[in-house]
Amino acid sequence: MSVRVKFVFVGVLLFLAVGITIIAAMATIQAIQGFQQQNSLVKADDVRTVSDWMTIPYIARTYHVPEDYLYRWLHITSMQKPVHATLRSLAARYHQTVNNMVRSVQMAIQAYRTQHPPARKTPRSIPGTPRPTEMQEMGRQRL
Repeated sequence: MSVRVKFVFVGVLLFLAVGITIIAAMATIQAIQGFQQQNSLVKADDVRTVSDWMTIPYIARTYHVPEDYLYRWLHITSMQKPVHATLRSLAARYHQTVNNMVRSVQMAIQAYRTQHPPARKTPRSIPGTPRPTEMQEMGRQRL
């Protein structure tokens, strides 16, 4: 092969390598952005993030709902609790569509939150300032 053909061949290979690298970098950036968006929705307790790959224990921990409540909502008795089964496999086991199973879990989470509203968060105290109970005790001591 002549030097010119080798040069063109190496140039084409280099061009392909750079192109593939750019495509991979763009896909990685999109994946990171998608993860960050999902993560912020989970932190905001948005039930739309419930997915078919999740298990009941994982959902219970992530969305702060008791496992037993979710099992009862799905009509799964204590003898049948499949701990490591995903919502997809539960849907197949109980002859439901995956979308219905996910929607049912979302409704269970929302119903639980309606019945058990989260405790009001109190503002964090400034270090060195007495807490309200400490202030009451200080007031009693002065009397």
